[in-house]
Amino acid sequence: MRRTPSALVAIGGFGVAVATLSVATTAAIVILAPQPPVLRISASKAIEALHRPVPGFDRYFVAEPPQGARLTMLEGLIAAEVGRSPRDVRVTWPDGTAQIGIHVRKTTIKTVRSPGAAALPPAFVLVQRAQGRFDMVAPGAAGGVVRSALIGLPMTAFTTSLRQPGGRWLSVEPTRPFLGGWQRNILIALAISLLLLAPIAWIFARRLTRPFRALAGALDDDRAVPLPHEGPRELREAAAAIAAMRDRLAIEAVERSRMLTAIAHDLRTPLTGLRLRIEAAPEPQRARMVEDVERMQAMIGEVLAFARDAAAPAEVVDVRPLLDAIVEDMTQGTTILRLLPGDKARIAAPELTFRRAVENLLRNAIDYAGGGRLTVRQAGTNVCISIIDDGPGIPAGDRERLLRPFERGDASRNRDTGGAGLGLSIVRDFAAGYGGDFTLADAPNGGTIATLSLPSA
Repeated sequence: MRRTPSALVAIGGFGVAVATLSVATTAAIVILAPQPPVLRISASKAIEALHRPVPGFDRYFVAEPPQGARLTMLEGLIAAEVGRSPRDVRVTWPDGTAQIGIHVRKTTIKTVRSPGAAALPPAFVLVQRAQGRFDMVAPGAAGGVVRSALIGLPMTAFTTSLRQPGGRWLSVEPTRPFLGGWQRNILIALAISLLLLAPIAWIFARRLTRPFRALAGALDDDRAVPLPHEGPRELREAAAAIAAMRDRLAIEAVERSRMLTAIAHDLRTPLTGLRLRIEAAPEPQRARMVEDVERMQAMIGEVLAFARDAAAPAEVVDVRPLLDAIVEDMTQGTTILRLLPGDKARIAAPELTFRRAVENLLRNAIDYAGGGRLTVRQAGTNVCISIIDDGPGIPAGDRERLLRPFERGDASRNRDTGGAGLGLSIVRDFAAGYGGDFTLADAPNGGTIATLSLPSA
């Protein structure tokens, strides 16, 4: 039997595949992209920038001219153009700039008339005077068409510096873009890689996380939805363990409910016999004993009703008509309870269980506050049923305690109003069992707001 791959293998393989594809795409784009054009300027533009600010050129003053390979021919031409000595002009290429040779015209030189120097100068210009004769002149001495051609010739970007009267140097150079050509190409390659890989990564991520989403959805569903049996090996093992645990919890819940029902049912027989024996007791002990037995029977009745209603199947309940019927049954024509105008809503829960929860809250409002008001509102995907009373309220420190079984407040410990302490706990368990919530809060004008929130059907 083929073993299912683990999550580490799946996620690690996905990461390696994405990284490899990203690097390969970026490398292919960088290799295939054309080389960016070299920034070129002419000496005439540099001269213009020395006289006044020119867009596309930076002007700044320095103590010494920039270092780099010098272009002595351009120094002489620019010096002659601006009327300065060649010693006051410095033209340099930045370090690392590829130097290029400039050929105006190739020809075979037969005779060169030397100006008498023992060695050739570092920069010179040959000017043809007659057939087979050339004059070698310094760059600054070249004039007319020759100088115009040399000054206007575009060359790889260079820095031009001119000595100022104070000894400082005014340097001009073309503005360098924030991103060079290769930097721009690499960024474009990365952006294209991202655009190409993002949908693929999203699809792979969705496929990898689909079993996890299915498991989370199955766990979040209140119904007995089968857990998924797909995905990595770790996920399948976790799903099997969770399924076994859920089955055990369900069996324990059923057994607990069955045990409570059996105990409550079996207690009725001795209580009935005790009630018969109490009839022979003298007054006033007999009345108090009968009252205690009736309270015990009421508690047993609540437990039996809760166990019976918890096993009932859920159904779609129209909230407002049912609340109106509950109020009518409990008030019998009085106005101690009122259903205020509000939203129409429906929930999915057993009608008897929902009715018992609402009746518990209304009975508390009647017993401890003399009545109350009901509101129904739609809050997003939830339906909120609130019972508002004008009673003494519940201290904030006692609210959580009163939601536990068999817990009662001080005002409910007398024999006239005291119950078993199961009402609020039954409401809370009912809300939690159907994906809702139950809270107690202070009313604006005093009293208590009990809010039962359930998912809308």
